[in-house]
Amino acid sequence: MMRLANLLRATNNLERPMLQCLQTGFQQRLVTGLQPYSPAAIPTRSNEEKYKIGSTPAIRRTRILKRKPISTFNQHRLLRSDHIDISDCSRPIVKLWDEVNDSEHIWQMSYRESRGERIQFPPNSSGFLYFHQPQGAPLLAGQLRFRLTPSDRPESFSQGEDCMTPEGDVWKIPLFVLHSFPYHQHIYQRLRRDGLVSDALHSKLADVLKTCLCPRNTSVILHSLDQVFPINFAVRSFRFFIVGDSSCRVVDIRFPFEMQIVGHKRGNPFTSRGLVRLELSRLPEHEGTRVLVMRVEKLLGDPGPYLGEDRPLERALVLRHNPAGGNPKVFCLNVDRNSPDHRRKGFSHPDAFPLLLRNPLGDKRSRP
Repeated sequence: MMRLANLLRATNNLERPMLQCLQTGFQQRLVTGLQPYSPAAIPTRSNEEKYKIGSTPAIRRTRILKRKPISTFNQHRLLRSDHIDISDCSRPIVKLWDEVNDSEHIWQMSYRESRGERIQFPPNSSGFLYFHQPQGAPLLAGQLRFRLTPSDRPESFSQGEDCMTPEGDVWKIPLFVLHSFPYHQHIYQRLRRDGLVSDALHSKLADVLKTCLCPRNTSVILHSLDQVFPINFAVRSFRFFIVGDSSCRVVDIRFPFEMQIVGHKRGNPFTSRGLVRLELSRLPEHEGTRVLVMRVEKLLGDPGPYLGEDRPLERALVLRHNPAGGNPKVFCLNVDRNSPDHRRKGFSHPDAFPLLLRNPLGDKRSRP
């Protein structure tokens, strides 16, 4: 009984100051440390803080677009309801209409930097998803693109420009990828219903991919000379794909921009990125042969501190750095020769490079 009486007395002693706090309006300060609500107490964000919020990780930027489902990827049959706005969003989810099953499907777009990390689509990223078939190119070279337009009217399609990646390439999803990955199955089926992928092309894709590695969204896929594509001059290996009417070849080049000299450490000093294209060489040493060289169209970003004469320069041919300090060599691809000697005579792939010469001009309108 004594313990119970002491407990009740302690409880009464605790309740008395709490009651006083209620009477004086300071209960929040005593119990939780919170201030009474006031609109003036809400902190305002500076412009810098707002920018940081706009650069939050991709997982916080998922958005389902509250519009009607996309009805087509045929640029000649677009509707205003096919227009989407994905500005400043890294995981936009679009809706697709399936009239065969009278249902809707969702599909998530992505925008990535060279390292593969998801980032937000740039501001003013509004327009139409559409299927692009490069003029004069093999049907295998088709791809899904995103055309940025000044308005949501289909008539503005011709006034717009394709969305670009941070590397200066066109944002795209190759037809190979759309065909191969179940995640894109509803996109691919939409292309088939639109008549953009015929039964014959569908069969050809399946046959080609039985013997060829499937490209990725960011892969360089060439079908002709004069195509402009992005390159990182600091890479130690470079993979690209060459497509023909019914074939696809993978080309892997190790140490493309540095000569391999015994006794010297590997690693070229180049740090820049750029847009380049391949062309038939007119150099005297290549007379009478079919050799491709690489020309820099444009340099992108910070070129870095290296100022050697062999560094990449706009409008100049790409050179291979000589770590021994001797003269550099021109980067070249031998169309016809099949030799493992990559140190002095350049690289070769007789099954792939001839495909580029069948359509030497390519589609200039599709240049980045």
